[in-house]
This record gives sequence, structure tokens and C-alpha cells, in this order.
Amino acid sequence: MKHLVVLLIATLLAGCSGYRLGGPKPAFSRIEVSPIRNATARTGTHAVLHGKIVEALSADPRVKVGPGDAVLAAEVTRYQRDGFTTKTGDAYAFTSYRVSFEVRCTLTTDGGQRVLFKDRMFRSVATLQIVGDPAAEELSLAPTLFADIAAQIREAATTAW
Repeated sequence: MKHLVVLLIATLLAGCSGYRLGGPKPAFSRIEVSPIRNATARTGTHAVLHGKIVEALSADPRVKVGPGDAVLAAEVTRYQRDGFTTKTGDAYAFTSYRVSFEVRCTLTTDGGQRVLFKDRMFRSVATLQIVGDPAAEELSLAPTLFADIAAQIREAATTAW
């Protein structure tokens, strides 16, 4: 019985020795996030998105954020707010909105010679139900939407190539 336990532990340790935290190694070890461009009329979105992308990439132990192997360029290309109502008689009085952002990204390595993805779109949508100040409540959605987009970008950028 004692030999069986030792064999079981040795087998488990040998099987786990190949595990790498975070998954397979990406095509780069350092990634630079270029200043975010904003093609929408919604001001201030580029700073929030930049912070969320850096935060998401920094959470991955396989890569470091800063100048180096890869460059991520991103642009907020679309901001949309569509009103909808939950009451059949309220054709013009919206009680809820569907808010969405779209971001287009390009990731290159080797000084721009190797393109890992180009003009790839990332999108996030949330529902906004107005309770108090509509402008403040809508502004409060951007960090959540951009955190979702940043997580999508991190996943796409660090997937094994």
C-alpha cells in the first residue's frame, strides 16, 4: 500500500511538471500598447480603454507590458446607444438603452513585419436602465464595457500562434 501511494504521488508530480501558468507561450514576451485612437464622438474613451488593456495584459504572467517584441494598435470605431422600452405604449419615452462599443485592433511583432491579427473587431454590449442622472449612469458603463473588450483583446493576443 505504501508503494502504491508513493507511485501515485510520483505520477501526479511528473504529470504536473509540464504545466505552465497561463497556458502556452505567446509569440512575444513584451507588448507595447500604442496610444488608443478614437473615431467616435464619445470623448474620453481612449484613456479608459488604454488603462483597461494595460491592466488586462499585466494580469497575464507570460507577458510584460512595455516596448519590446509586439505592438498593439487599437481604435474605438463605434459607440452606439439604442433606446428601447418595456411598455407597449411608450414609443418615444425610452426606459432602457442598449449601449455598445466596438474597437478595431492590429497586433504586430518583429518590428511590424509579422502581423498576428489585423483590423480585428472586438465588441461589448450592456443594458442601461436610467434611474437617476442619465449622463453619469451612461459614463459609468464605459469601464465595464472596456474591461470586457480588454479581456477579449488579451485572449486574442496571447493565444498560441
